Amino acid sequence: MQEKNTFFVIPARRDSKGFPFKNRILLEYTTKQISTELQEKTIVTTNDEEIIKKLSESKINVLKRDEQLCLDDANVKDVMVDVINKFHMKTNDIIVMLYLTSPDRVFSDIKKILDYFLTNNLKTLTCCVEPKTHPYLCLYQKDDGRGEQIIKHDLYRRQDYPPCIELRHFVCIFEVSEVKKLNKNMYNDNTFFYKIDNDLDIDNEDELKKFLEKKI
Repeated sequence: MQEKNTFFVIPARRDSKGFPFKNRILLEYTTKQISTELQEKTIVTTNDEEIIKKLSESKINVLKRDEQLCLDDANVKDVMVDVINKFHMKTNDIIVMLYLTSPDRVFSDIKKILDYFLTNNLKTLTCCVEPKTHPYLCLYQKDDGRGEQIIKHDLYRRQDYPPCIELRHFVCIFEVSEVKKLNKNMYNDNTFFYKIDNDLDIDNEDELKKFLEKKI
């Protein structure tokens, strides 16, 4: 049997639509959680020269991402396939993908989830939270001001609504052999959804400002 390696992969594109250079600002919150002995198994995939410069004195591997993987319509699945190919990963290797938008994530969180993945012999795992709004209460908005149910139902009592979860990319783990079977949000019918309490997922400047104010 081939030896199984675990890699920590951090996507860090330069151009962010949420707000400019978001990943530059958030990078250190994640990389400082990676111990020196694990840096050689850590890969940052980026097209940002500033991020490349910041990491030059560390042992973290930097993959200069091809520009076609940095366009607005690029997806993280293709980015992971690129990492797999460029680093010649084996089919039974494991990728722990860490988005930078969870800056309060600590390594004990990552380890706990990775241990669960390994103990239960999973092929793919991502995280989830309790949704703030049940999808039975959501409607498509029409141009004329009317609405159309996203999920057709006629249930009134909330206790009759089926249990739901909301996707969170707090930590995503997958065996290399499973990556091409995932959708562009990095899960499939075989994915285990690991429930977390942490609901911080920074997508705009206001969320970042609130996070930084708490750190002061």
